[in-house]
Amino acid sequence: MADKKTEKERLMEKVFGKDAPNRRLTEEDMELLKNNILDLESLSPEWKSIKENSEKLQQQSQHILDSFSDADLERLKNEIRKDFGDKLPVKTQEDLTVIHQQMALNEKFELIERKLNEEVLCQQDYNHSLVTAFRRPTIMGVQPSGLKNSILICGQIATGRHTSVNIATKYLREQELITNSELTTIDLSQYSGKEFEANLIQDLYTAANKSTIIVFDNLEQISAGFLPTIQEIVTDGIVTLPKRYTLSNKQLVETTNTLVKDTVKTISFKGKYIIFLTTLKVEKLLEITGAKFINTMGDVLKTKDIVKEDLEVIYPVKLKAFQKKCLDVLNIDIKASKSVRAWLSENFIDRENVMYLNNFFDRCYEALAEYKLKNLTDERITLKIAEQDNQIVFVKDEESTSLDELLPDVLENAKEEARKELDQLVGLEEIKKYVLSLEDFYEAQKIREKQGLKTSEVSKHMIFTGNPGTGKTTIARVIAKYLKAIGVLSNGQLIEVTRNDLVGKYMGHTAPQTMQVVKSALGGILFIDEAYSLYRGTNDSFGLEAIDTLVKAMEDNRDDLIVILAGYTKEMKVFLESNSGLASRFPNQIEFPDYTAEELYAITVIQAKSKGYRLHELIEEPLTEYYRQVQANDAMRSGNGRLARNMVEEAIIHQSKRIINDKDAELDLIILEDIDFKIKSDII
Repeated sequence: MADKKTEKERLMEKVFGKDAPNRRLTEEDMELLKNNILDLESLSPEWKSIKENSEKLQQQSQHILDSFSDADLERLKNEIRKDFGDKLPVKTQEDLTVIHQQMALNEKFELIERKLNEEVLCQQDYNHSLVTAFRRPTIMGVQPSGLKNSILICGQIATGRHTSVNIATKYLREQELITNSELTTIDLSQYSGKEFEANLIQDLYTAANKSTIIVFDNLEQISAGFLPTIQEIVTDGIVTLPKRYTLSNKQLVETTNTLVKDTVKTISFKGKYIIFLTTLKVEKLLEITGAKFINTMGDVLKTKDIVKEDLEVIYPVKLKAFQKKCLDVLNIDIKASKSVRAWLSENFIDRENVMYLNNFFDRCYEALAEYKLKNLTDERITLKIAEQDNQIVFVKDEESTSLDELLPDVLENAKEEARKELDQLVGLEEIKKYVLSLEDFYEAQKIREKQGLKTSEVSKHMIFTGNPGTGKTTIARVIAKYLKAIGVLSNGQLIEVTRNDLVGKYMGHTAPQTMQVVKSALGGILFIDEAYSLYRGTNDSFGLEAIDTLVKAMEDNRDDLIVILAGYTKEMKVFLESNSGLASRFPNQIEFPDYTAEELYAITVIQAKSKGYRLHELIEEPLTEYYRQVQANDAMRSGNGRLARNMVEEAIIHQSKRIINDKDAELDLIILEDIDFKIKSDII
């Protein structure tokens, strides 16, 4: 072994001389290198196909060099200078092996980046940064925390954040760069308060023992109480458990038994990639996490928003997948006109990113499924998708069928239904105008967006003030349906709550309870009746906690949640004055006036009709006068619309007693003697 080492040293000295590290390579040096080469092939990409093991390469070296031309040597010389400069640092076989391994590693990461660019389109810069983030520990080693790397990915929905991480994980495993391909995602929005602490700890333990790559989604929605836990993972690579836990069937179980020895005190994330996803920009995220968290990140990446020009790349890929699905499932062969691409570009909505195309092709597929049902046949159908008169149509034998004809616009129907509900509401004319004006505003923004102009967003949160029974809840329900129909809200449900639904019964319970209510309202309207009861003074810590949680939730979900606060005019004014920050978040303050006597009579007619009854004409004058006296005396206590409803219900009871004794009576008719003018006499 010693002789062999001496021989190697002699050869190195013969080729480069004793001052080899300090000299420039000359043509004579290259000739000497040719004659005395030591694993030359390990330095050149020309020999990558034969680098499986160094011993085999050594045996083949001479055979390879026999056919090595001057051009090959010149190319090699340039590659060496490119990689190492004029000083060649290779002195031992071990050095050559390291270079060989590094080249193999480079190939693997280059392959992963190619795969990402093939599947996550129009994100080349981001894809490169993501691969670099995964590669970093192979060059720089693990972080001081023991993590392989901590990565923050910012970007809007439908820009490839989740997809890119999933694809990268798959190929990292295929290239044997990680030990498993099972990625674990922890949605931080699901742990809204201290009562979810046990759930979070169990999920962290499972993730740490299952996956090499762990994703924390919705970072912007993290509960403030759990931020130190996440910070500890990033800075120290562990989570220190706040209580005593032991393992039972691979589950962490809290124990108070001090005699238990095998307790779990920490959860280790060392050797893991930790990835955080957020829709916020870094400067906004700083307000939630603080600078220390951001500065600890090994890599901070950002996906780019998809713009109209990106359709040139994405559209053909989506079209091909759509055509395959139609052929495989529906047996419909789709040909696409160039006009479709132009139509999509003309109507492109920036904020939807890739979802814009996904939604378009999903809708087309639903329409073709309807077409298939109407044209049942086992034979393959060939259709051409095209644009005609600013509509998408399917053409067969020069006969066109529009997309809307095959798949009626459900949202348009819902819009008309909501308008009808508004029209049928008695009074409230100014409020109706406001609701209808919302559609004009959002349509104008869509037009600006299509023309590449800057769009503006307005706060949609509202305050409804007025006496009970003036239609506040009814209007809120119609607004929810209407905004769903015009595409402002994704679901359109109305969740009606009071203080009791938001405020907990003990310390630490309010925040998670409020968040649960908020989550049930996402995509719709959260309607808080008697909202002034949330604040009962500075000593009401539970109410203040509910307000703080609500304000944060409104900010985090501003694109898909509307909060409406309702209550008496006077009390709501005091409530808002006590919290100026809250008032600024509700610019739309709408006063609901008391109903007039004539409006209450109209409501009475509608109420009776909805129950299958009609009012005799002799009722109108005395009942209207009665309503006038009631409203003038005390409109706040009268109940407004509830007064009319109660009047109808009482009349139906009296009518039932009357018709039992009068077999000739009309069963659906309410007459004057059925009306009890005394049911509200205490108000007059």
